[in-house]
Amino acid sequence: MNRLPTPHRFRISAPSMVYGFDLKENLKALPGLVDHVEIVLFHTSERHNIPTMAQLSLLKEIRKKSGLTYSVHLPASCDITASDPELNTLSLEQILDLIRHFHTLRPEYYILHLPITPPTLVAEPGCYIHEKDLHRYADWAKRAAAGLHHVQNETGVGRRLLVENINYSPVFLEPFWDQNLCGFCLDIGHLLLGGECVRHYLDRYLSVISEVHLHGVVGWEEHLALDVLPEERVRGWIDRLAAHRFDGIVNLEVFDPRDLDLSLKMLEKIVCKQKTVRVERS
Repeated sequence: MNRLPTPHRFRISAPSMVYGFDLKENLKALPGLVDHVEIVLFHTSERHNIPTMAQLSLLKEIRKKSGLTYSVHLPASCDITASDPELNTLSLEQILDLIRHFHTLRPEYYILHLPITPPTLVAEPGCYIHEKDLHRYADWAKRAAAGLHHVQNETGVGRRLLVENINYSPVFLEPFWDQNLCGFCLDIGHLLLGGECVRHYLDRYLSVISEVHLHGVVGWEEHLALDVLPEERVRGWIDRLAAHRFDGIVNLEVFDPRDLDLSLKMLEKIVCKQKTVRVERS
């Protein structure tokens, strides 16, 4: 399949771990399928996947040949909001080191989680934090703002640093981009897990959203192919992006070749229908 023939302004992206964990294998397969790759990083005391300088050179060469662009998803284990000073300092140092490491690649965005409570990735039953509880997390907000200030002062990345909603309402993140400490990466799958209204947040925040994460959700399982969702529902979201003239990145955040193929096919079907409607109306 070639890149999605979309009349919209946004670019289609996929993670760097669709075809297993090997970055080189993903870079062989993804150009031509998508316009953009989100380099997903993890880092533990036992294992990490931080690209070597040789791999960074390969990424640059692929961009030169194919026009592929990149975002860097910073490790979810980093927690610059931690109340534990040691973890907080370690997380800040790691983020600064990674931003410096990727500097020559010039990624378009760095994506960061700001965890409030564990689990931080999946909105399991009873753990999603809604807007009405915002007042309970003032200390977290102060630590998050202080951490973002530090990252900005040390790196100057500006709005290329995107914070992503995880197991809480995006409202919690609003003060940070209002203070020019970051931009916003909206994860639609996380909204679905929290029972939120996707269209409401698209209309509310599309002026500050630079990247959208889009994936299927069934029950409490996420990162599935888009075809597990009703086509008309996905079409409604794509229509909102078009209505707002969204020119950022739509990242199909799936981690399996078949799921990526099915997701691309659904988007292609939606776009083709929209083209037909435009022609009939013209």
